Amino acid sequence: MAKTKSERNYYPHAVIGMILGMVVACGWVIKIAVSNPVEMDTFYMEKYQKVDHNINKILDLQAKFDAKFDLAYSTEKFEIGQNNFTLRLTDKSGQAIDNADVTLMLSRPDSNKENQEMKPSHVQNGNYTFGPFEITKPGRWQILSKIEVGEFKGYHKNEAYAAQ
Repeated sequence: MAKTKSERNYYPHAVIGMILGMVVACGWVIKIAVSNPVEMDTFYMEKYQKVDHNINKILDLQAKFDAKFDLAYSTEKFEIGQNNFTLRLTDKSGQAIDNADVTLMLSRPDSNKENQEMKPSHVQNGNYTFGPFEITKPGRWQILSKIEVGEFKGYHKNEAYAAQ
């Protein structure tokens, strides 16, 4: 009688391999998530959980702010090194607003590592001057502002470019 070659069944090996692959993939996802935490929504300058919970109220306040006030930025260009920046706030009739609580953040669009949060160093005739502050890298920068005037609250973003 001739011996027949027994066939091997690789099904259990494939199942175990897939389970181990999923464990490795989950570990990789966790490592990426831990090394890139989502801590702050830079546009609203608040924790993302607070923004998510209050987004309807924030959008309503933004619409009221935009209907009452005008905002102008003094520059769209920075130099590497020391810089100053002026933000002009007026109501719709052109009357300067000097009593606003203004917070400004300079941020890179690709990273939060170089964020610089600032308060105005000088306020006069609706002109809120920030600086001096240091720009260390060339390229695109975001100027994010949070402005509160009484019950009105507005958020704005402007882009500026830094050149050598």
